[in-house]
Amino acid sequence: MSATTTSEPVSAMAIAQGIKTRIHRGGYAPGQRLIEVDLAEEFSVGRGRIREVFKTLVGEGYLEFIANRGVYVRRFTRGEILDMGRVREVLEGLSARLAAEMELGPDQRDLLRAHQGRLDDAEAANDVDRYNTENFEYHATICRIAGNRHVEESLSRVRLPLYRLQLPRSFSNDSMASSNRDHQVITSCILAGKPDAAEAAMRAHVRAGNQHVLRLAEEHFR
Repeated sequence: MSATTTSEPVSAMAIAQGIKTRIHRGGYAPGQRLIEVDLAEEFSVGRGRIREVFKTLVGEGYLEFIANRGVYVRRFTRGEILDMGRVREVLEGLSARLAAEMELGPDQRDLLRAHQGRLDDAEAANDVDRYNTENFEYHATICRIAGNRHVEESLSRVRLPLYRLQLPRSFSNDSMASSNRDHQVITSCILAGKPDAAEAAMRAHVRAGNQHVLRLAEEHFR
């Protein structure tokens, strides 16, 4: 994300999205301090605009304000992530159910198959970074197909701490294969229009992810 070269001022929404993208892609690490004056200079906006962005992202859970210290990329405790995981299990399961209940068009079917194909390719190449990125796109696509705005908005919040945590570099090939087998079952159930099976498969998949969080080293948390 580079500074804009246009004479038009950058909107708070655009700056906020840019910061979110950096967090998602690991450009900002959990616990990293964000410097107001540096961002104001980068985007050629006043510091008031950056403070507005910070306030929004603190409210959305991306950043945290620490009194007398500044604004930091939020870090989550293991307990917080596990609590979010219990909520994710229900919401992701509902999302898969709703998607399976839909009468999918050819474009939606092709999109879901394409996601699965890219997951398969990343697994075969043992490419954790590519798999991680595609994993989130896959889940987001299922949510969009489900077409429930409330589920989508709620999931965006409880997925947040997993962007750089769910599949760390130490994630083994066997674990990736197990995760992708879950995806293959979920994809098959949605395409076959089997809501009960899709929901059950998705919930089992998320529960397995929660167990993965339990096994991670303490260094990944607060």
